[in-house]
Amino acid sequence: MLSSSENLHIIESLGLIIVSHNNLLDQQSVERVITDLKSNPFFRKEYSILIDIRKANTGLNFAEIEDLSQFVFDHIDDTGLNKFAILASESLLNKAVQYVRSYKHSSKYQVFSALEPAMHWLKVPQDRKPQIELKLGYLSR
Repeated sequence: MLSSSENLHIIESLGLIIVSHNNLLDQQSVERVITDLKSNPFFRKEYSILIDIRKANTGLNFAEIEDLSQFVFDHIDDTGLNKFAILASESLLNKAVQYVRSYKHSSKYQVFSALEPAMHWLKVPQDRKPQIELKLGYLSR
C-alpha cells in the first residue's frame, strides 16, 4: 500500500501515472514507489510515469544518489514502465542531474524542471497540462 507521502494517480486515457512526493525523499521511499508499481493490478505495461519531487526534501549525498540511481536502473525494466520522468525543483535538479548522469537508460529516464518539456517527452498532449497540474496540486496537499 502506498504511504501517505507518495500520492499516486493513474490517468488511463493518457497511459500516465503521476506521483507527487512531498515529504522526505530517500532510498526507502523510492524503493517503495517501485515496489508498489510492480504490485499494482491497475498498472499497465505500456504506462509512463511522472514523479513530481518539487516539494520533496532530500538529504541524499552524491554516493546515495548514485546508489538510488543504480536501484532505479536495476528495477525499471521489471516495472515494465515505458518512460520514467522526474519533475524536480532547481535545488533538487543539480542532484537529480547527477542522478541521471550515472543512469544508463536515458531513453527511458529523464529529469525536468518544468512540466511542458516533461509532457512533450512523455508524448502527452500539451492541452492536458491544466488537468495534470490540477492533479499534481491536489496530490501534493
